This record gives sequence, C-alpha cells and structure tokens, in this order.
Amino acid sequence: MDSALVVQTENRRQYLRVMPEENAPVRVDINSEGFIEVIEAVDISEDGIGITVTHQFAGCDVNRPASFIVYLPHPINKYFRVDGRIMHVRNDSFGVRFTNLDDKSRELVREYIALRLRKRSAWDYIRYMLHILR
Repeated sequence: MDSALVVQTENRRQYLRVMPEENAPVRVDINSEGFIEVIEAVDISEDGIGITVTHQFAGCDVNRPASFIVYLPHPINKYFRVDGRIMHVRNDSFGVRFTNLDDKSRELVREYIALRLRKRSAWDYIRYMLHILR
C-alpha cells in the first residue's frame, strides 16, 4: 500500500486530498499581482491545492487572490482554469482554496482523485465513489 498517496483529512477539511505520483506531477501555473510561477502541486482536493516552492514568494500573503491553471497528468491529460485564495503560508509552502471551480473542472479533479485511490486500494476507491470517503 502506498502510504504517501493519501494525505489524511484533518477535522477542518471537508475533502480528501491526494498526492500526485512522483513521475506524474500535477503542474500548476500561478498568476497573481506581483508574481507568475510554474510549479508542481504537493496535493490536490476538490476544494483546493497544496503547493511548495523552493523560494518564498514576495507578496504571497494569506487571503490573496490568484488565478491558476492546473494540469492533471496522464491518463487524464487535461487542464482547467480556476481562481483561488491563498489560505495559509508556512515557510516554502502554501495552501490554496478554489473559489470558482466549475462542475466540469470538479469532475476532472474527482476523476484524478479516484484514479489515485484506485492505485492505493479498491476499498478506498469504492468508498470515495460512493461518497462515503470525501
């Protein structure tokens, strides 16, 4: 079992987060006032995305809005555009909450999460698909 696959949900989290495969990263283009960056996601959920950078963004403050293009890897091979807000900054990491994820993009994220869970265990995949594990 790939224990690094799923980041456990914390009490304040509504949605399950999964970590991308090392050889198939989720790429994220970030555009906000004062910075543009292309990086890889640490984790992703239906509600947002976790990102780590090797340098701190100047002006990357909590509650700051930003625009994102999220590229989901093979076998999905699709991207979506979404706005979000930076919810927390810790050293070289920050968490983003999606603010306008449309239904089509949400389905892409759900499909990606389901694929990652299926690689972990059939039981987690079934629970997620039945909306027991969210």
